[in-house]
Amino acid sequence: MTDPVFWLGLSVGLVAVGILAVILTLLPAVIQLGRAAQSVERFFDTLLRELPPTLEALRLTSLEVSEIADSLDEGVKGAGQVVKQVNRSIEGARTQARGAQVNIRSLWAGVRAAWQTLSGEVPPPAGAIHNPRLRPSDPSNRAFPVASSTIPLGDVRPFADRSTPEGSQPDAQSSRPDPANS
Repeated sequence: MTDPVFWLGLSVGLVAVGILAVILTLLPAVIQLGRAAQSVERFFDTLLRELPPTLEALRLTSLEVSEIADSLDEGVKGAGQVVKQVNRSIEGARTQARGAQVNIRSLWAGVRAAWQTLSGEVPPPAGAIHNPRLRPSDPSNRAFPVASSTIPLGDVRPFADRSTPEGSQPDAQSSRPDPANS
């Protein structure tokens, strides 16, 4: 056993057995690596086929979203303008209603004054102004003296006798009953 050739052959044999063991152990790993490489190759092929259309669809979708956002912004601006116009219309209607209310009150005061004049009713006392809208218990609802001079009209009643034509004398009997005869 002291022969060096023997030891050299034994060591070369052991190295060969070790290399064979390593190759046998690496063989399934190399097969798995080949399968993985094929899988990766198929994945990249699929990615190359489907990625450009997907990216194009994403680009078109982003353009559509931008257009929708722009139209929504325009719609919001248009709605804001409509709201402003409605507010202006409401204010105009309020102003017209106030004007109509003043005109109706003026018309009613004129009709009431004409009725009092034509019917001969006595107007409220000339020395006081009374506000009928205030409550009677309210201390501010008082009669205030008016410093205006009245012109006596006498017994002038316009349209008192409609039965007499212009220029003719009225009949002896008046349309008003005489308190002395009744």
